Amino acid sequence: MTKPHDTQVPGEHFFADLLDQIGGVEALREGADEFHQAVTRMWTERDSLVERHPKKWVAMSKDGVVSVGDSIEEVLFVVEDRNISSSEVVVEYLDPNPSTLIL
Repeated sequence: MTKPHDTQVPGEHFFADLLDQIGGVEALREGADEFHQAVTRMWTERDSLVERHPKKWVAMSKDGVVSVGDSIEEVLFVVEDRNISSSEVVVEYLDPNPSTLIL
């Protein structure tokens, strides 16, 4: 009898099939690299974006701003409408007075 907390670990074929579905290891690396570039660009341009678009949502790709809007839904609609994968963009709310987080 299986205990409720027991889980099965997916087998080797599960991961091989999953990699095939996304285009292989190289596609996975490229996607991660594009997302990293988008995050880096967002942090580089964040201050100027907050000045130009305070209290707005922005989607940024490695190539630049994809969309600016009043809601996350509006911004993601434009991303999808432009056939850009959500894995290639970073979305952030441009708060001119962000709260300080103490860890």
